Amino acid sequence: MAYDTQIMNSSEVASQAINDNYFDTAYFDKYILTSQRKYVKPVLGKEYYNELLTQISGASLTSDNTIIVNAFLKPMLAHYVVYEVYSKIHTQLTNQGAMENNTEQSNQASNFEYSQSRDFYINKADFWKKDMIEYIKEAKDADSTKFPLFDHCESPVQVNKKGIIFY
Repeated sequence: MAYDTQIMNSSEVASQAINDNYFDTAYFDKYILTSQRKYVKPVLGKEYYNELLTQISGASLTSDNTIIVNAFLKPMLAHYVVYEVYSKIHTQLTNQGAMENNTEQSNQASNFEYSQSRDFYINKADFWKKDMIEYIKEAKDADSTKFPLFDHCESPVQVNKKGIIFY
């Protein structure tokens, strides 16, 4: 297994999820593996996830896995990475406390706008996740030999999207 293999790099994250050519992609570097392990691994299951990482690190993706990686995982992961890094971009932790990023040429988003914008990324990532699962299930229905390791996947991670939790 290639434990530290990234499914995509920070430039790919930016091209998949950010529409700003001047955005500093260095923000993404420390969040790709974390997001991969947090969101992608549970959906794919440990065995299928490890198979993909091994094939990616060896540049030996099968044609079916190439479709999964390029058409589903990269867009999904890119949006999860932006979702994870969003707070870091908005607020920097310094020795003076939490500071909101602000410039002279732009206005800081309101709390509502910030929340709506961040929610866009998790919702888009969840769309890609559901679409991928549906694609794999349809492929398995048509040919039971496809994606054999996907049978061992766990339930997808559910993110609380500001709902009310009753105790």
